Amino acid sequence: MGALSDLDQAEREAKNPPIFRKLFAGKSVEEEALSIFASKRKAQKQREELRQFIQLTLGQKAWNNLISTEAKIRKQRQETLYAQREKRRKFVEIFAWIFLVILGGGVLIGFVLLLKAHTASAADIMTTCRKAKCESMNKNTIVCVYRGANNTVESMVFKKSDHIPHEFQCKYDPKAKKEMTVQETLKAIKEAME
Repeated sequence: MGALSDLDQAEREAKNPPIFRKLFAGKSVEEEALSIFASKRKAQKQREELRQFIQLTLGQKAWNNLISTEAKIRKQRQETLYAQREKRRKFVEIFAWIFLVILGGGVLIGFVLLLKAHTASAADIMTTCRKAKCESMNKNTIVCVYRGANNTVESMVFKKSDHIPHEFQCKYDPKAKKEMTVQETLKAIKEAME
């Protein structure tokens, strides 16, 4: 009798399963329905055999008393056990949704932080700058303009006695605007030095 009550409850739950059970259940809907159906048939057959046994040995009145007692117990069971099971199921479902939202938010925040870190590291990228032109500013000073990738421009001031490299690693400027000519760069340096 208890098994029949449990099977009835399982059938009600199978008709309206929680979303996570739909997604991650090991059994398919058809398997679960077939299992409940077979178990219910077996339990009904056993119940019928019990009914016949009680009616033949104790009489119809004993069977009716058993049915009324069963109804009371089933009602109490539904009020307690099944209500607790339903609360537990809802709690697990709410917890799973909260976990998924937090996980999704964490992934999104991680992605944004990764993009920011990548952008910040792009500021530290170096490129090879090659000498474009050198010009004497006065007797002791030479200014050289070096050009790298994406219009990156660097200028360096040397003394006449210093070694002037043909290339060096300079800070990459991905946001370089208009390409300045070497003459414009040297002119700007001269104006700044005056």
